[in-house]
Amino acid sequence: MRLDEVNWARLLPYSRGNEDAEFEHDFVAQFKVCMLSGNLPGISAMLTQMDSSYLVLPVEMRIKLCCILYELTTTHTLDLTAFSMCCAMLARMLRREDRLTAQDIMFDWRKLYDLVRNIVVPKIWQDNPIQQRSKLKNIVDLICEANRFFPQSAAMEVFEELLPQIQFNSMDRQILTVQLLTLFVPTARPPKGVELVTSGPQSTDPQRWLPTIFSLWSFNLRTSVFDAYLMNLVTTLVLEQRGQLKLTNEQLRFVFASGLHFFNLPVSRGAATLPRNISMQLRDSSGVYRMQAGAGLPLKEERAHSFARFIVYTMHDESSGGTLELFEQLVQMIEPFYHPSNNGAWSGLLARFLRHLAKELLQRSRAEAAEDCEVPVDARLSRSVRRRLVVLVRTLAMLLLFSKGEDSVSMSHSTLKHLAELEPDLIFRPLLDTLYTAIDSVTETHRMISAMRALAKLATTLSTFAHYPEGAQHIAPLLTLTLPGIDVNDPTKSYFALSFIHNLCHNGVVFDELLASGDMPEVRSISKESAEDMDVSEPPELDMNQIEWATRASTAQFEAWIDQYLRRVFALMDNLSSSQDTSNNTNSSADMKLVLMASYSIELVLKQCGSRYYPMISRLITQFVTSITSLSAVEGMHKVVNAFVSALPELAHASLLSLCCERIVEEIDNGVGLTPSLSRFTRTHSETTLIWFATMLLALVECSDGQHLLKYKSQIVHAMKLLSGTCMSRHVYNIGGQMLNCVMLTLTSTTPCHTRSVPDSVWNDAEFRDNHFRHWGKHPNVADDSFSLEWHTPSMQEIEFAQELMREMVEPRIGELAAFIDSADKRELSNTENVELNRLVWVLRCGVRGLGHLVPPPGTTIAADDLTDALVGGDDANGMPPRYRLDRQVPGGYVFTDADSSEYGEVMDIRKRAGLATAQALQCVVGRGDGNVENIKALILLGESVVCYYAVDRPQFTSKRRAWNYGIEGFAMDNTICEMPRIYASRRAQLTQVSRLFHNTRFMPASELFSDISAQIAHLCLSAYSEVRSYAVSALDNIMAVVPQIKYPLIPMFVAELDARDESNPEKMMGALRMLDSLPIRRACLRDWRFFPAMVLALCRAQHEDKPQVKTMIRNTAVTQVVYVVAPVEPVPPGPLLEQMVNALDGANTDVSVAVAKSRETCAQRYRYAASEYTRLVNELVGILRDAGTTWRFAAIAGYYLDQLTSVRTAPEEQLVGTLAEYLTSDLMLFRESAALNLAQAIGMIKKRSKLSNPNIAAAQRRQQLDMRDGRALGAPHAYADLCERALDGDTEAAQTPLVDNPACGWFVWPKTAKVYAAAPTGDALAFDSIEEASRPAYNAVRSVLFADGKWAEIARLFSVESTRPSEEEIFGGTRAGLFSQVFSLFGPPLLERAWTAIEGLARENERVGAQRAAAEMIGGLLRGTKHWAQSGLDAMWTQLIPLLDTVFARLAPDTLRFWQAALQYAFARRDPRRYLPLIRLIVYGRPFDPQAEAPFAEAAKLDILRALFGAWDWRIASAVVASRPRFLDALAHPYKQVRDAAAIAMYTLSSAEFSVSYARVDEAVDDLARYGPLGRDFSQWAGSSRTQALISEMTQRVQAWKAEVVPLTVGPTNFSRGSKTLLSFFFVGFRFGPRRLTLDHAPNILQLLSELQEHHDDDELCRLASSNLEFLSQVLYTANLSEIVGARLLALLDSSMWHVVNKALPLLCTLTFANRFTLSREIRARILDTTSLFLEHDQIEVRQAASSSLTNMVKCASSNVIFDINTRFSAKLQRRLPRVRYGRTPKDPHAYSKLVLTRHAGVLGLSCLVLAFPYTIPEWMPNVLVQLAECIDDPNPIQSTVQRTFAEFRRTHMDTWHEDRKRFSTSQLDILTDMLVSPCYYA
Repeated sequence: MRLDEVNWARLLPYSRGNEDAEFEHDFVAQFKVCMLSGNLPGISAMLTQMDSSYLVLPVEMRIKLCCILYELTTTHTLDLTAFSMCCAMLARMLRREDRLTAQDIMFDWRKLYDLVRNIVVPKIWQDNPIQQRSKLKNIVDLICEANRFFPQSAAMEVFEELLPQIQFNSMDRQILTVQLLTLFVPTARPPKGVELVTSGPQSTDPQRWLPTIFSLWSFNLRTSVFDAYLMNLVTTLVLEQRGQLKLTNEQLRFVFASGLHFFNLPVSRGAATLPRNISMQLRDSSGVYRMQAGAGLPLKEERAHSFARFIVYTMHDESSGGTLELFEQLVQMIEPFYHPSNNGAWSGLLARFLRHLAKELLQRSRAEAAEDCEVPVDARLSRSVRRRLVVLVRTLAMLLLFSKGEDSVSMSHSTLKHLAELEPDLIFRPLLDTLYTAIDSVTETHRMISAMRALAKLATTLSTFAHYPEGAQHIAPLLTLTLPGIDVNDPTKSYFALSFIHNLCHNGVVFDELLASGDMPEVRSISKESAEDMDVSEPPELDMNQIEWATRASTAQFEAWIDQYLRRVFALMDNLSSSQDTSNNTNSSADMKLVLMASYSIELVLKQCGSRYYPMISRLITQFVTSITSLSAVEGMHKVVNAFVSALPELAHASLLSLCCERIVEEIDNGVGLTPSLSRFTRTHSETTLIWFATMLLALVECSDGQHLLKYKSQIVHAMKLLSGTCMSRHVYNIGGQMLNCVMLTLTSTTPCHTRSVPDSVWNDAEFRDNHFRHWGKHPNVADDSFSLEWHTPSMQEIEFAQELMREMVEPRIGELAAFIDSADKRELSNTENVELNRLVWVLRCGVRGLGHLVPPPGTTIAADDLTDALVGGDDANGMPPRYRLDRQVPGGYVFTDADSSEYGEVMDIRKRAGLATAQALQCVVGRGDGNVENIKALILLGESVVCYYAVDRPQFTSKRRAWNYGIEGFAMDNTICEMPRIYASRRAQLTQVSRLFHNTRFMPASELFSDISAQIAHLCLSAYSEVRSYAVSALDNIMAVVPQIKYPLIPMFVAELDARDESNPEKMMGALRMLDSLPIRRACLRDWRFFPAMVLALCRAQHEDKPQVKTMIRNTAVTQVVYVVAPVEPVPPGPLLEQMVNALDGANTDVSVAVAKSRETCAQRYRYAASEYTRLVNELVGILRDAGTTWRFAAIAGYYLDQLTSVRTAPEEQLVGTLAEYLTSDLMLFRESAALNLAQAIGMIKKRSKLSNPNIAAAQRRQQLDMRDGRALGAPHAYADLCERALDGDTEAAQTPLVDNPACGWFVWPKTAKVYAAAPTGDALAFDSIEEASRPAYNAVRSVLFADGKWAEIARLFSVESTRPSEEEIFGGTRAGLFSQVFSLFGPPLLERAWTAIEGLARENERVGAQRAAAEMIGGLLRGTKHWAQSGLDAMWTQLIPLLDTVFARLAPDTLRFWQAALQYAFARRDPRRYLPLIRLIVYGRPFDPQAEAPFAEAAKLDILRALFGAWDWRIASAVVASRPRFLDALAHPYKQVRDAAAIAMYTLSSAEFSVSYARVDEAVDDLARYGPLGRDFSQWAGSSRTQALISEMTQRVQAWKAEVVPLTVGPTNFSRGSKTLLSFFFVGFRFGPRRLTLDHAPNILQLLSELQEHHDDDELCRLASSNLEFLSQVLYTANLSEIVGARLLALLDSSMWHVVNKALPLLCTLTFANRFTLSREIRARILDTTSLFLEHDQIEVRQAASSSLTNMVKCASSNVIFDINTRFSAKLQRRLPRVRYGRTPKDPHAYSKLVLTRHAGVLGLSCLVLAFPYTIPEWMPNVLVQLAECIDDPNPIQSTVQRTFAEFRRTHMDTWHEDRKRFSTSQLDILTDMLVSPCYYA
């Protein structure tokens, strides 16, 4: 059983065993009624009850409900609330059903896919786009959970659907396609007994299609988006298929290579950063926007998590080349980046990766250790492998322990905790040594705080004796060592020190001294060295005698520790600031957290300490309470004393209660507290002692067992009467009232007691007391029937005491309040009377709240209309304890439950009379209109308590729930394990008790008294005092939450305040707006059409108030609501399938036909009313828009509502559509933009409704589904790309072939069927020749406006108005273009005739930026809107348009080019190029690129316009452009940079566009890709077509020829420099802005040229381009084959005779080796390393230094054997010493001497590389290496300087850990190092 399935109610003392059966019966009956009647609000309400954390439905019932919810979600139109509820509930149920498989539940994936596709790629006519996008998060969560219930054979179906949508040449919806592929490919393991199908359309073998995934991955290597999603898919597959799917070494290396690039680690300094994502947008003037702004799914790119899961779940054994070996290599590479001194942008990602790695390892180990684990034994993680993995992760986590980032430190602690749960001996032995040192450190505060946090995090693991016995002996020493951490000057350190104690107590640590018998056994050292040298493969053998003796001996420290701990906490409380010493009512959040943590820890320590310490504890607390009466400590000591009484109630009462009562009586007898005062903040000094002891007494009566109070009954009553009845100081009588409330609740409540870590029977057992450490960390199984808790239930004496208090202290106050109100009704109160009234109200409120446990609240059956008030949201978010049935109360442990008993009647009568008195007082206050603000607030609180407080209210319940959630997170409980600390179990049971009480308070009947009180409070919500408004709004919000019917009479009152034009009052409006924005009223208004129209209209008409704050609140209220606005949805009964599912819910076939018929009639009536109100509301909103007096702000609000209310389910309103058309020519830009958006949507709805009503409409006739098998429908697959070229050449057959608008169709693979359109029909018939009858009025309204004389001239004038922004910030308006597309699509050529003059006039105004933008928007919309036009209309349009565009393109300017680029992109997007043949002829043939022209911008503009074709049509237009023979090459050495850049980008884009795969069928593609091997086909490189290869070859040859022609010392640019820049820009485009496959294939061939060009320092641009290409080339992630080629080419650069070339090539080799560590072969890596080491002896010192730096980085990735060889090789170079040469003398043989210096320098550099490659560790060979280097300190430079730099760096990197690192050296070695590391002293 899971933890969230535990029935906590069985632990309650009054639980019943039949609650589950009752719930199931009632739930099924009500749910069936709601489902069969189509009652969506009712369905939503019923789902809120389906929380399996309390009432668990049977598995069969949950399976049926899952199927029903899936069918309902995917096939029915639901509003946002119902949809979110269904999705969330279904996802939650599937998540919990982790034992179910596809044999139990099977879902049709296509239903969910169609739902997602329609939402993420919406049509313009779709309803509520904002709501649709809001649904995506819920849908994604649902898909993730439902994936394992898709049939295994669905994999090929998903590929059939999604692979034809792949087109990676552009980014048009490609991210979405990959996301959908990741989500929908089934990854679950097939059920037992089901064999895999390896071939055919029903194939279930992932090995068949896994190469396809890797092939798709190779398209976009090192792009974070694709890498993350595809790795997540592979990881999920590996996780689900454990034991059945094993990846090959090639696949493992591929994923590891991608994972390494996730971290984006810097390899060399100063290198350019390779972009992680492909971007199609260039920022310069030659840029063109290729990447469509396609919407994607809100799917997280969990890169670190996916990679960590992949590593953990692919690790099986220790085989060579396996995951473990690869991970060891990865750790070696990334280890330096974990050190605190190496902090950077990568630190957070590395820390998260480490945490996920440890967590996933822990989860896998626990899952495989479970008895029901289905993973084969041979596929499980062995202990030895796990321990090796733990050591590797530990190494990195220990480095991160003292990181600079707080998040990184926290994640290192989580990592160590997860690892310690697995292998504690491997973690705690090295960790404890580090923590002891860090805590003992005084000067390094950050290390001490981190150590404290680590101890707090690992406290439970360290103290669990059964898990780690050695940890018990460290508890007492660590507690003593952390005591100084409790320091008022450092709240952070104090908090973590207290958290450590808190977590130890929760884990069951007992603070009691034990005797250690006998002599101390020999203690084994647990130093760090022993931990590192221990055998990792097996855990060590433990000497339990030694461990137990040491643990017993350590407990002797507990007594002194408790004494010092309490003293430090008291000092902490005494020095922390208190809210009573300040003028505000809020404490510092840090101080408050610290006070709470201190009180929690004290309570737990006192509960867990032995009885021998009780006298000391009592003495210390009593001494502090009596010796200090400072109000700065009153809050803290209140919590301390409360903790004391909670842990040891009898001792606390005996020590303090009588003392406090005596001091209170003494102070009051002396006249303290009798001075009238209403101030909450100021007080007289004389009250200090009284307030102190009254507060302590208040803490003493807040205990869990009222039985302890009976002994002190008379003293308590006397003190309460004095405090609440005699004193006139507000501080004092407030405490007295609270005391009354606490005593009554303590006497009558049902609460857990004796909540130690073990039951009292065990605690008092002698065996437990003598061996309590053996029980540390042992927690009960709360799901076990034997587990129980002890509860306090009220005894008869306690009940009688509570009744006495009720009669003596509560009931009299009611009469006093009524009499006071009667006497003060007509006169002004004095100060003393105000205080008296405030005291009466306060004491009565406390007394009424104290009655909460005596009787249950009045209950009643709730009508169906109010069920939706239980929808999850706001404070009722997921994670709360269970809801109960809304139509009945549940047992709650009330004292009196018999409604006929006299006691029950007495309590209810007192509550009623208190309510009447409260209503009378509120009415008096409201009627007078003035009064004391404090008294008004007190009355509001009293009214709230009378109505909705029955033992618990919403704030208290929310606080309890949050505290429980915080506890779960703090203790890190595993939901799969039902073991938890007994203390937590008692809190969870108490939370269940509180949730039952809170349920019973909800949905009480709205009695006349309750309505009266609520109405008075509602009037106070409109008060002129802001404080009163705040109190009233909060109170009314809580009242409406428990009495839903209360709100309905109040809504019209608040709405009316917004409409009160003549008596506008901003304060009242603010109060009304706050209430309308409250959750209960907002939900009611949005759901109920009785109130929704009035509220909307009131918001839209509230412009009479000019106060900015009011206007802001109106706008915020409207914006908050508009997201949830939806047109009325007609209730639709379920279809036959869903009806059958619903009827099968219960086997008894409960007859609900009568209830269903009644519910259907109710829903129908509600819909009819809503539909009529909907029409009225739309007309009213249109009237607001048409009203000339409406300001733009409120017209915008009306537009927001209209935008969401328009629906394709209802015909567009004539008046609305006509008004929108008229507003196209409004003088206000906001109105025009809003009208354009809404009118486009309305026209789209008219078109859609017309198509649905008349399938024979002309626009619908052209669309068809074409069978595309084998690609023959459009010609042979290889010929499809030439269709456009043939059509341009006049081929009629090509032009008449069906049009395919999807740009991906056929690029990667051909689909089975495709949506195509027939060629334009002949004639002049309109596309929409038939309009739906209901939409015809709206159609005529739009037509009459758009066809009016002068309308288009006015549109042109206003739409071309330039904004106030600079001209360079003017943008193409997609919204406006969308409007023009819709109007020209609907009205066709006749409208163009009307608009043409205006369009042409704008287009010819080439000097005006606004005119060009508007013309581009109109023409772009026109081109896109001709989709369904007949041929005659198209011919007429082209006849006019082509000459105009020819003129426009000839006059383009830098400010207007981008508009026409965007217009063409908008028009061409997802359209077949053959729709625009005349325009293509103009661009390709009519305006050819002329590199010899004198106008450089004009020629560059031609290329930019031409590139718009590539951006939209890519491979389908490439052949047509190539056939035009563009003269791109002639621009290779063009004198203008703008032209060269445009030509380079055009050439690369065109060349890339020629690439396509075009498999005929999906199964053929999958099988073919599998034939290439485990990684599939490598698409990361492509040589290009023959034309492309010839182009690149020609460019290279021309550059080489120009290079030969260069005359030395030539000044200025040459053909060689200009041509080289164009060539480099060509390759640079591939790296930076587009598919890299061409660049990766050809760039290595020009490495020599690149290396030479980067030396042209006289040309900065050329040098930068060459360096960037080289750096990018070395950083790219290559596949295995290509990485070998690039490595060899880079090595060839080292043969250059120019040392500058070699100097810059060495870092590139280093970068390539690091970036492609997992793809480069061992041989090429060894060759690179050996070659680099040879250059340590180069004659040029710069080369030697570059080689040294590169070799250092390579050694970081090298194996131990390689390091040994390097050590041996370079140590040998130091064997021959230099001959001594006196200063100023020349060596005998200068040449030999110089050669020897060079050799020794090479040796020093080589050994220095070894030292610097391991900056944070001391390998066993390093001491000898350092000694050898030290011996060279006297050698001449550059040897001496190299040695000095090496030791300086060594000192810097090992400074923090030198106290540990020095242990790795011998004494003689330390002496030598000391001489090298310590600077000499002048005075030495």
